[in-house]
Amino acid sequence: MSYLLQYARRRFSNTPREPLARVDEYTRLNFPGLYGDAFVRVFVGNSTARRGRWNSAQQFVLQIADCTNVINLEFSLETEQLRENSLFKVNTLLGALHSFRDALAAEVELAAQRDR
Repeated sequence: MSYLLQYARRRFSNTPREPLARVDEYTRLNFPGLYGDAFVRVFVGNSTARRGRWNSAQQFVLQIADCTNVINLEFSLETEQLRENSLFKVNTLLGALHSFRDALAAEVELAAQRDR
């Protein structure tokens, strides 16, 4: 069969391809060996090469899981109002996480002082 490879044509494109996703990540939330499979999964497709109206099949995934539960947050770009709401939702979540992190860091410091 390998003799057929000499007749096979490769298709090369002079234009670089756009990546399929702007972000595609799966991140574990715990150190290895601690607890279960807590994770964050994020995916935002790349619609750069698409033309015309917005494709509602575009995927936006934000999953946050602890050891037993998974939440899926929904984001939409179908209308101007939904686009604004999607950004508002993620900005609100970031603000809440920053506040939580600051308060948790203060409690970690107090716990460390008590242990001394």
